[in-house]
Amino acid sequence: TVNQKWYLIRSDSGPVQIPKGEIISKRWRIIKKLGEGGCGAVYKVENIHTKQEAALKAESNFVSGGSVLKLEVQILQRLLNRPYVAQLLHSGKRETYCYVVMTLLGESLRHITKLEKIVVVFTLYRMLHQANFVFSLKSIGFIHRDIKPANMAVGKFGTPEYRFIHILDFGLAREFVVMSSGGKLKMRRPRARALFRGTTRYCSISTHEKSEQGRMDDLWCLLYMLAELRGPLPWTNASDKKEVYEIKRRTEIDVVLENCPVQLVKFAEHISSLNYYMRPDYVLLYELLRDVMKAGRFRWDCRTPHGRYTIRVDYIGSSQQYCHNSKALPAKLKP
Repeated sequence: TVNQKWYLIRSDSGPVQIPKGEIISKRWRIIKKLGEGGCGAVYKVENIHTKQEAALKAESNFVSGGSVLKLEVQILQRLLNRPYVAQLLHSGKRETYCYVVMTLLGESLRHITKLEKIVVVFTLYRMLHQANFVFSLKSIGFIHRDIKPANMAVGKFGTPEYRFIHILDFGLAREFVVMSSGGKLKMRRPRARALFRGTTRYCSISTHEKSEQGRMDDLWCLLYMLAELRGPLPWTNASDKKEVYEIKRRTEIDVVLENCPVQLVKFAEHISSLNYYMRPDYVLLYELLRDVMKAGRFRWDCRTPHGRYTIRVDYIGSSQQYCHNSKALPAKLKP
């Protein structure tokens, strides 16, 4: 008879499989699987003592290339008690897998924006919080390298955190500030050539070219996400990474930002002026996004009956300006 305590097959190829009802660390009972991919899986769990619900992310100990979850735990430890991120509740390692327990969040931004077109306004409002977190992540010396709707989620419905966007999955993050031999913090020297890390649709052109990613590259991801709220990106239907790169390289940013608020022009101008070592003006960028909402005079009332997101929006006397053609943007503005 196989001891049910060790249920994971020793394999590099499959995700961690934990049966329903299993209790981890004498505290967390497995309720159900929420998703899986590669050698990892995410489960909904419950604290058997307090009845608190949480999310448990497990990763096989036999993953080639080292543990991604270890890095995620390190980042979550640095982000304890900060807003816009799931809070670390517990972490540990067993014979065949390691795991982290964190705050259980709600639906991802990718899921929400598929429900109703009017939710664009709701998403833009919440994007302010997401932008705030991107800036906060930089303050602890990390870049995310995979900013996208699927890696963002609202808080659990019925909790105060529901009003805010939280960022997920730090598996591709990289530290850009390191400690020197003299004990002082310094910028990490960029590699001449780096492996591709990120999501093809949202990554910057320099990421496609395998340049070392810096703070500005996360901001390009954010800008492309904002542009996508107004409609498909020019490369949305491209079939492979090389084709996406060629379309991005050939397409002027005025085409990407067509029909977007003019504030995104200044956003694009600023991040276009940056290199790896330069610090973005986060105050400027945040204010630009906030001004989009202020100029539109949006008001919202968010409800979720029967799991649906509905938004009531009053768009009265708007002073918002939009980019309808290339004359609204500086010429030759490239990502």
